[in-house]
Order: sequence, then C-alpha cells, then structure tokens
Amino acid sequence: MEYTYEVIEADAKIPVKYIIHSMPDAVAVPRHWHEALEIGYTIQGSVPNFYIDGINYTTQQGDIIVINSNAIHSVFPNFEENRKALSLFFPYGFLQENIPDFAELEFCTFIGDKSPYLQALLNKFIQEVEGEKNPLHIKALIFDILYILVRDFSAPKKAVTPISTEKHLERLTEITSYMRKNFAEEMAVSDLASHFNLTSEYFSRFFKKYMEMTVLEYLELVRLNEAYQLLMNTDKAISYIAFSCGFPNEKSFTRVFKKAYFTTPNKYRIRKKS
Repeated sequence: MEYTYEVIEADAKIPVKYIIHSMPDAVAVPRHWHEALEIGYTIQGSVPNFYIDGINYTTQQGDIIVINSNAIHSVFPNFEENRKALSLFFPYGFLQENIPDFAELEFCTFIGDKSPYLQALLNKFIQEVEGEKNPLHIKALIFDILYILVRDFSAPKKAVTPISTEKHLERLTEITSYMRKNFAEEMAVSDLASHFNLTSEYFSRFFKKYMEMTVLEYLELVRLNEAYQLLMNTDKAISYIAFSCGFPNEKSFTRVFKKAYFTTPNKYRIRKKS
C-alpha cells in the first residue's frame, strides 16, 4: 500500500474487494485508514496486535472484526504456520447507494465468534471465491453479510465534529504520505515539522494524539515494512536493506526488527526460506 490513506475499489465483477491471507508470514501493515467498511475474519490461527482507534485486539479462529469508515488501524501479526484470514472491503459508494443512512451509523468493532450466521456467510463467501467464483452467488452473499451487519451490529453514530475530523484526517494523510514516500531519507522531527509549517512541539503533539505513537515510532514501522519486503523477496545483504530503507546502520535495523519479530533479520529469513 503506497499511501496511508487507502482508496478501496471493488473488483470488476462484484461490488467489493477481498483479500484472502493464506501465507504464514508476519507482514506489518502500518496505521492507515480508508472510507470503505472492512471486515476482518480469522479463518484459522490467530492475529495478534490488531490496532483499531486506540484499542489493541487479538483474534482467534472464527473471530470477526469490523473496521469502521475512517478508523485508524494497523496489524502486526506474528509468524504462524497455519494462519488464514479474510479481509473484505465494502467501498464507500456502494454503502451509500445501498444504505441511505450509512453516514449516520457505526458498527460494533469486535464481534468475535458471537454470530454463527455471519460466520457461516463468510465461510460460504470464501468457498465461493476460492471455488466456482459465481458472481451472482457472491453478490447474494455480500448483500446477506451487509444486511446482518446493519441489522445486528450497527448503532447511531456518536456525536462528532465532521469539519474538525476531516481537517485532521487531511493533515494526517499529507504527513504520513510524505513520510512513506521519503522513508529512505534522513528525517528529523524538526525537518518534518518545518516542511508542514508547524512547530516541532505542535507537530509531535498532533501526531501522537491522533496516531497514538510518536513520529519516530511510526517512521520505524514504515521503514520496517519496506525492509521486510526486501528481506523476504530478495537476497540483498542485511546491511544493504538497512541503509536502503533509511536505517542509520545495520545495528539499528536489527534492534527494530527484533522488537517486532523477536529474532534477527538473518535468522528470520533463514527460517522462512526453510
């Protein structure tokens, strides 16, 4: 994902986008947001470190999570051989077209395994997209899933200040997009603040308030995500990966990597490739 604000577009023949995660990897997805409504369904295994709007969740097999429109979220799973999960995205335009009061609703975030019928619908959806891919059946399942979400797991949205929220999201989008585009360069907080015509103190305070992590912590995650791709998809030396992803040295990269994956980059690479 290139930008922290993500535009979700539907697949060609059905009105949603879906991803089935079946690799036993631990790819980190730094904090981001999108207008689409997202369902996360853990088919088997578990997904720890699922952050949504200030709360960390861990899902087990059968658990369902709903990520509301514009909720800031991230996921940082551990390595697990048998993990399989579904991410199902309902584009904002599709929701507005089919739920006239969608903008006034918010959905329960952690459904867990408390809705066997919704689980059954998601399992049928997975079977269909992995099997015959009948567009008509898939569309029917999508509307059934959406109907259950609205009927059983939605409520009137709490009072918010839309203008303020939109302004803050726009500024966060600009900041995080800039950081993701320039992650390989040396970036001090003072330089970032100056680029956005803000004082260092205000910039740091604003970022921490809405992202619930410091600027440097977020930058480390972005760099780590880029480094992970190089580590697993190339044979480049660890030192090359460290420098090309903006870490000052190999030692710094190893420290950040061990904090997230509990082992060194080299040992992790060997374990995955074996």
